[in-house]
Amino acid sequence: MNLAASKYSAVSPLRVGLDISALNPNFKSHAARGIGRYVRELKNSLLEIEGGNVSVGHFDHDDIINNSKLSPILNWAPFGRTTLRQQIIYPMQLGNKQICPFDITHFPAHMDPPAWGMKNYIVTVLDLIPLVMSDLYKAINPSWRFRLARFLELQAIKNAALIIAISEHTAKDCERLLGIKPENINVTPLGVDKKFFAGRDLAADSEVLKRLSIPEGREIILYLGGIDPRKNIKGLLEAFKIIRDAKGGSPILVMAGKISDDKQYPEVLKLIESYRLGESVLLPGFVGDEDLLKLFKHTRVFLFPSLYEGFGLTPLEAMAAGVPVVSSNTSSMPEVLGKAAILVNPEDPEAMARGALGILENPAIAADLRAQGPKRAQLFTWRRTAEATLTAYERFLR
Repeated sequence: MNLAASKYSAVSPLRVGLDISALNPNFKSHAARGIGRYVRELKNSLLEIEGGNVSVGHFDHDDIINNSKLSPILNWAPFGRTTLRQQIIYPMQLGNKQICPFDITHFPAHMDPPAWGMKNYIVTVLDLIPLVMSDLYKAINPSWRFRLARFLELQAIKNAALIIAISEHTAKDCERLLGIKPENINVTPLGVDKKFFAGRDLAADSEVLKRLSIPEGREIILYLGGIDPRKNIKGLLEAFKIIRDAKGGSPILVMAGKISDDKQYPEVLKLIESYRLGESVLLPGFVGDEDLLKLFKHTRVFLFPSLYEGFGLTPLEAMAAGVPVVSSNTSSMPEVLGKAAILVNPEDPEAMARGALGILENPAIAADLRAQGPKRAQLFTWRRTAEATLTAYERFLR
């Protein structure tokens, strides 16, 4: 799609509509995940720096859909009601200037826009995991609904006027797998909130352990994230079993995150049971930032053996708080974490365990990572993310 937008000028700023649907707790579970954090921080940071040739407003998916008189009629459709709303009503509503008074819309998550639009739009590509790991995802999601959803996502990306990628690695995937030209891609890395750096100065608070039902006096290995296949939960548990056995049963693994509603959850419980880790693995559920910062103070190692990440924000936040990180040497992890974390092959549980044991048993290694982590994390700020995003908007103008 042609990037030229000559009808806009400094006299009449480009009006960008940012999709903030991810802040709605009822929208696709985005709010409690990294997407929700990205949208919230981007929205707030853009408010601080916008100006000149660009003005930024906001819209919400549900508000746009519910504004349509056709939406209730689709309740009578025998099937495909959600898809029909998303792919027919939604783009029509977005193209209506009375309902969506923007020159261009920006969808900060590639799974959220319709596959086509009546006006130009920008899409942030977070990752292309279903393409990169197609065999794995087809095996667990063989249905036609899954294939259709992925097809529509890819069409939405291909039809965008401009792509924003959250890492150089993701940008290369867009080029390699979708044939998108490099000049149509802007890289805007994510950022770390200042509060995570302030977490280093917090006093250890045992109350947070009581609230999360974590026993005191145990070495805490922390994992924070989802449990879908590419997160490599099997490898995480195998590595932890080696760590626990090597340390005489002292460490505990805390797997934080809103995972109990995930369809993979029963399988995770079976894995924990099969490895006889029931008393050593805790599942506290979603942990808010305030408690997370306090939990970081008690964490000896942040273990993150993901097979693939479009960026990898959670280990970076742990590093900002001064927690030693052991993560993967794949996808975007080396680009983001650099040499301030121990990076190993995520498909080698023994290597993952050795990295964690090195931190637990060698104070010098732990101290070095605690010092290097925040320095690395300081390279990534939400203001820089917002500035790079504004640059992308202005690029559309040109």
